[in-house]
Formats: sequence, C-alpha cells, structure tokens
Amino acid sequence: MKVLTSIKERLCSKKVLIVLDNVNDPLILKSLVGNQDWFGRGSRIIVTTRDKRLLASHGVINIYEARGFSDEEAFDFLRHYSLKHELSINDFMELSSEVLDYAQGLPLALEVLGSFLFSMTREEWRNQLNKLKCTPNLKIQEVLAISYDGLDDKEKNIFLDIACFFEWEDKDYVIEILDGCGFFSHSGIRALLDKSLITIYSNKLMMHDLIKEMGREIVRRQSLEEPGERSRLWFHEDIYDALKRNTASEKIEGIFLNLSHLEETLDFTAQAFSRMSKLRLLKVYNSEDTSGNFKDTSNKEKCRVNFSKDFKLCYDCLRFLYLHGYSLKSLPNDFNPKNLVELSMPYSHIQQLWKGIKVLEKLKFIDLNNSKYLIETPDFSGVTNLRRLVLEGCVSLRKVDSSLGNLKNFSFLNLKNCKMLKSLPRSTCDLKSLETLILSGCSKFKEFPENFGSLEMLMELYADEIGCKGPPSTFWV
Repeated sequence: MKVLTSIKERLCSKKVLIVLDNVNDPLILKSLVGNQDWFGRGSRIIVTTRDKRLLASHGVINIYEARGFSDEEAFDFLRHYSLKHELSINDFMELSSEVLDYAQGLPLALEVLGSFLFSMTREEWRNQLNKLKCTPNLKIQEVLAISYDGLDDKEKNIFLDIACFFEWEDKDYVIEILDGCGFFSHSGIRALLDKSLITIYSNKLMMHDLIKEMGREIVRRQSLEEPGERSRLWFHEDIYDALKRNTASEKIEGIFLNLSHLEETLDFTAQAFSRMSKLRLLKVYNSEDTSGNFKDTSNKEKCRVNFSKDFKLCYDCLRFLYLHGYSLKSLPNDFNPKNLVELSMPYSHIQQLWKGIKVLEKLKFIDLNNSKYLIETPDFSGVTNLRRLVLEGCVSLRKVDSSLGNLKNFSFLNLKNCKMLKSLPRSTCDLKSLETLILSGCSKFKEFPENFGSLEMLMELYADEIGCKGPPSTFWV
C-alpha cells in the first residue's frame, strides 16, 4: 500500500510516459498504473499484452491490435537481411517468396528466418525450407507457445482441437461439439480470441498457419516416435501406422482421417480401436466430396476403409462420429454412445441405422446423406434432443418413423431426392419447432399430411419436382 501511495503522490502532478511491456497479470496494472488521477494531465500509458481480457478488466478504452506485415512490408523487411549477403536477384526473389508464404506477415517469423536463411547457400536454404514443413522452427514455436501456456486445461483442449481438427468450421457448430465434451466452449473460444490465438471471419474459426503448426507440434511432442501415444491424430500416415500395427493407445482423444490421402485400404477392426477408451472425436471423411455435385456418386462411394464385421468403438467418451462410406448394413447391436452429439455416415451402406429404441439424449445431428440402401429411419423416441436430420439422396428410403413427431427441438429435415418416399407421417405436423423442410426431387411423393398447415414455425419449404401439386390449401392460410 505504501508503494501505491508513493507512486501516486510522486507522479500525480507530472506529465509522464510509462511503458509496461508483456503484462500478463492484472495485479501489475493495478499496482503500477491504478487510475488516471495517479498521473498529471497529458500523461500517456502504453501497455503491451497477449491477453485482451486483461486490458478490458482494467478499463482500458483505446486498444490497438498489432497487425502483421503486408506482403510489401514483409518484402522490404527481408531486403534488409539480403543486403548483408551476396545473393542473385533470382535467388533473392525465390527465397523471399518462400519465406513470405511461410511467415504470412508475422514479424517474428520473418526476423528469425531472415537472420539465418540468407546466409546459406541455395541448396542449404532449400533444404531448410523443406525441413520447416515437417519440423517447425523452435525459436518461433517457443515465443508463440507463451500464449498457449497461459490457458487453463479446458482452453488448451479447445485450442488443440481447433488446431488439429476444426479450423474453418462454423463457430456455433464447433461449440455444440466441444460443449458436449464438457469444455465450456463459449468462454473458452472467447479466451482464445482475446489471446489472438484464433480469429473469426464469417463465423468461421480461423488460425494463423504458424499458430496452428505450434498447436500440432505440441501434440506431436507428446510422443515423437509413436503416433499411437498422442492425444490427436490427423496425418494419414500416422493414423495408418497406429491402426495397422495396433499401437493406438488410451491416450488418443481424436482421429480425423482424410480418405483422399490414403493409397492403400485400411482395416478398421475392433482390435485396432479396443484400447481407445478416451476417444471423443472420430471422423473418416473424403475432402474431395466438397463439390456438392451429387449426380455422379460413383467415386464418392468408394472408401479406402474396410469396416470389419466386428467393428465397434469404446462409446463412453464418444461425442462426434463421422464415418464416410461405412460398409456395414447397420450399427453394432451394442451401439450406445450416451454422450454422442453428432452421428454422420454419408455414402454408407446402412439399411437400418438401429433396431428398437436407443436412448441418445445428447444426440443433436444425424446425417446419412446418399446412403442409398437405407429403407427406413429408426425409432427416434430416445433421441429427444435431435435438431437436424439429413437424408438427402437416400434413394431407397420408403418410410420416416412416426416417432419423429415427438421431437420438441427438431428444426431441420432434408429429404431431397428420396425418390421412393411417398408420404410423411401425420405426426410431422406436431413438429412445432420445424423451420426448414426439403422435399425437392421426391418424385413419388403423393400427399402432404392433412394438418400440414399447423407447422407454425416453418419458414422454408422446398417442394419442386415432387409427385403432387403441393401442400394443402390450409398451409397457405
């Protein structure tokens, strides 16, 4: 207290300039620059920090967020290093282009790389740049990791999940998945934003490539030699190695496998997944399926994963399951992931998802698009919080179970191109939260339920190219 009084008494009538660099504790601000009346008129206080929340909590109004260099600024910055070395114009232009692409405007990266790359021979810097693609520069990583080290455990999990799996995904969607993991994602994502570890553009989660690389390197260093001992796997060669040799351990929490990178068929067996008791996120997907062209599905149906007949997972921790091209006719009889939030199985061979009633109260999203062997939907009585159901392109679908009408939070139903579907159950009219219904291309669809007009929340109805004229007249009243 005497120190605080001394600072105020000595400086309250003086015009001062105070710079506090890299502040990470609000107590420092409270102790050294408590209030504006501590200093004379015209004083300036400059505070640099990695945590925007710290400034907000102290009542700082004018906040400037440091931006990265533009390409022109970065180029001029690198020219400074080239003047010390004899580089041909062609070599300088080629090296600068590579460095600019890697650093993406980050001054720290430009300084670190510029300080040693420009002193190398052409062969040496080319080799070094290739090395950076798989082994990040330690000096850059150490500085970037300071912000990560300041996160709590749940915020660190959110950061690593985004770095490894969810970049470019919709923020609200990711929050649904990670909230299901118990990570308190609203406040966690806010913390990542305030520490400039992520940005949000058009509601998509984005991350500087070097920060994403830092996150992935943290995971890689959990076990340098054995991928199966890491918490998250996203690189197809690491996944192939862990599953092929049955070395996947209980430490694995997430696997995202891009099928378009596989050169050989990979077997998904019960044995390979038997030790993964903490698995939360499993996605087997094909990045080449983003074109949206569903007319030619022959290539999309091909799957380089062979699901063995005894295939099953440890369900206790499972929150997100996405299996492209699932080759079995149904899910295992003991399928009961009580904490599952999303179930997606596009282009699957599923004929019946499950028999009887499954109590999956946390399941919000089901997507079985282009599962051309699916004949009917399951009983939804135990899936009380389902919000979205996508059955687009399920060309053999004949029946939607009447239990669908019992879902109080259900808002989106996509039945586009379900060419064998003739009608909807009467209970559809009980869906008081339904906002979007897509029936386009249901060429055998003959009639809407009588009380279709009671869907008071329905905002979007797509019913072109169906087998009847349209909804009953009461719908338009």
